[in-house]
Amino acid sequence: MELEQNETFEIKGPQLEVLGQAESKLPAPARKRPVAVLFLAVMVAVSVFGIGGARLKGKYNNVVSIYTEESDRHGNGIQGDFSVQMDNAANLTRQCQKILGQDSAECAAVSGLVAQWETTPRTPSAQYEVITRLNGAVDAMYSAAKAAASGEDLDRVEGLDANYVSTQSILEREIAQNYTTAAQEYNQLAGSFPASLIAPLWGAGEAELFAAP
Repeated sequence: MELEQNETFEIKGPQLEVLGQAESKLPAPARKRPVAVLFLAVMVAVSVFGIGGARLKGKYNNVVSIYTEESDRHGNGIQGDFSVQMDNAANLTRQCQKILGQDSAECAAVSGLVAQWETTPRTPSAQYEVITRLNGAVDAMYSAAKAAASGEDLDRVEGLDANYVSTQSILEREIAQNYTTAAQEYNQLAGSFPASLIAPLWGAGEAELFAAP
């Protein structure tokens, strides 16, 4: 692009080509180099920090929704499966209480974690901490009940535990395939330049992974 006094001002990239066309349409006094550079700087800032920031925020919101929505368009969802898992744990606990007694320490541990889940924030790190403890508590309760049960009681305990284990496997696969992959891809994008500068301005933080903090 040719500026006054035969100074060359080079613009590269699709967006900057558009800005260069806009600069050429400015009145002659405004096409002096300092003014033109300032004009282009403002336009680049609007483009990168505005349009780019909005798109980055949109990607962040999409990743968060994968984890927080009760169900997707197919009727599946991480939070929905967590609700099923809490029901599985509660049903198994009631059956184990019949075998181990209402005051069983193993049953009380599971019941306490199911109750705690209701007030646990829907964030991957917070829910990971509770569900990991719950899995261990359910396993201990099941082992104790299985050792003390027989006949139909044993069949019921084994069937309810199978439901819990099945949902646990579904959750682990769903989180790994649907959420973790999307979160890692977004974090890689948000950590690159200039996205790492734009993201905080738009409230597009790092996507938490379903893992210990």
